[in-house]
Amino acid sequence: MSTAAFKVIDKPIYFNDALEAQSYAKNNPGTAIIRAEAQMKVSMQHRPTSILEYLNKSIIAQDEAKKEIAVAMYYHSLKIKYDMARELDSSAPLMLIGPTGSGKTFIVQQACSLIDTLYMHVDTSSMVSEGIVGYNIGKLAADILKKADFDIKKAEYAVVFFDEMDKLFHPDNDEYGSEVSHQLLRFIEGTTVNIPKQDLLGQEDGATLSTDKMQFILGGAFQWILDKKAKVTQTKNMGFLNNSKNTVQSDLKVVTLEDLYEEDVPKELLGRMHTIVNLYALTQEDYYKILTQSNKSPIQEFIDKVRFHGDDVVIDEDVIEAIAEYAAKSDLGVRSIRQILKKLFAQVLFLAPEAGNKTHHITYKKEDFMQRNVRSSIDIKDFK
Repeated sequence: MSTAAFKVIDKPIYFNDALEAQSYAKNNPGTAIIRAEAQMKVSMQHRPTSILEYLNKSIIAQDEAKKEIAVAMYYHSLKIKYDMARELDSSAPLMLIGPTGSGKTFIVQQACSLIDTLYMHVDTSSMVSEGIVGYNIGKLAADILKKADFDIKKAEYAVVFFDEMDKLFHPDNDEYGSEVSHQLLRFIEGTTVNIPKQDLLGQEDGATLSTDKMQFILGGAFQWILDKKAKVTQTKNMGFLNNSKNTVQSDLKVVTLEDLYEEDVPKELLGRMHTIVNLYALTQEDYYKILTQSNKSPIQEFIDKVRFHGDDVVIDEDVIEAIAEYAAKSDLGVRSIRQILKKLFAQVLFLAPEAGNKTHHITYKKEDFMQRNVRSSIDIKDFK
């Protein structure tokens, strides 16, 4: 933090010299100004370490991404609390690159929940350019303001996650992607969006929303870049590959800033990018830990629904192991777990509201998982 000689009591307003402080006090009768310490002491409820600790309780693996988001969210919350923190270079966009179901959205969502900051998720693949009927940056600004309950400050400090960014820059999507991406770039660089009253439900007048103070996170898989790198690598000398197998395999799983420069990603956007973090496909062991160790375990959510009615559930260990194995083989990542659980618990959730305390026993048949046709076998018995 920069030094300051004077500050307004109970407000994050600071002055470097006595004349500035005196002028402010004169123009704001009743204001009390005191001499500040040479170095401001920052008092924050959450710091990067505590944010990371919180994320670790619910999110398995993806350590680099969690750490980067923890730092970004700390400095964003610092900017909200202290006016002078706005001068810190803390609001540049971050890009999270990883396959579907690797946790990109969930990491950001959980961090925003902890620091109590408005979180807005945007599927950029559904956006259209201005002048075309559909979801554009004007409607996005309206949605942010509505989600903030028309609290302007809360809206202007929102964390906005632009997901599916890779679809804008795919080689097969040149014209559309270029139009939308350049409008998003203006939104990200900082602008004031005029929101017409028809986009603000029940509001008599339109509104304006500044995007200067928002924190932007960009996400996407960019799988075609990884596929292209793998194809190019396959044409190289096999002896070299054999001698450098570990390094090459590691490089093939990473999308770098240089890779994006070679594609049609706007150079202006890449120039503003704070950092790029690659997330990786989760392993079977990771999925098992998600099911058994995360405090956001999808299994626990379903169990809680059953226990709400006074019933209980017994799940065989091989069921959990099979779910982890199935998720690791799925293209949907973590999202595939919920699909499996919905099928496993379908009959349980149907029977749980019936009178009488019951135990529901969920067993497993491997062939059902392999055929992607999951069924649950239920044993019901009264509690004694």
